[in-house]
Amino acid sequence: MAVGRVVMKTESPIMVVPSTSMVPTLNVGDIVIVKGVDPSTITVGTIIIYHSGSIDIIHRVIGIVKEGNMLYFQTKGDHNPGPDPWGPVPEGSVKGVLVGKIPYLGYVTLALSGPAGYAVIGFLIFLMLVFEYHDSRKKPSQGTN
Repeated sequence: MAVGRVVMKTESPIMVVPSTSMVPTLNVGDIVIVKGVDPSTITVGTIIIYHSGSIDIIHRVIGIVKEGNMLYFQTKGDHNPGPDPWGPVPEGSVKGVLVGKIPYLGYVTLALSGPAGYAVIGFLIFLMLVFEYHDSRKKPSQGTN
């Protein structure tokens, strides 16, 4: 996503909140706008987006530890009772920081992901084809006078 990297200095400038871990700050379905930053500018209280395993997580920084030349961020979801159990996030895993949100607009993408969403999309394409075929049969043929 070259445009995102140029504009927001990150690979993924927009993502959808998929869980309730950041309620009330962020709700399921909110679209968040992410900006890549130098990890040394991140402070306690900043909401960061980081990659963990195969997913991206958006949580608040509650502590920062420096070991050698590397920064590690302790994180916690606002709605969660305690810090994230997987430990501090290395600075190399940080994709960016939250710079804005659009409430609930992401519900569409969440609703259409997975098998049920694919079925809905397939059904809509089928309906469009049926209506297109039906409309083409109604049109009078041209060239007959």
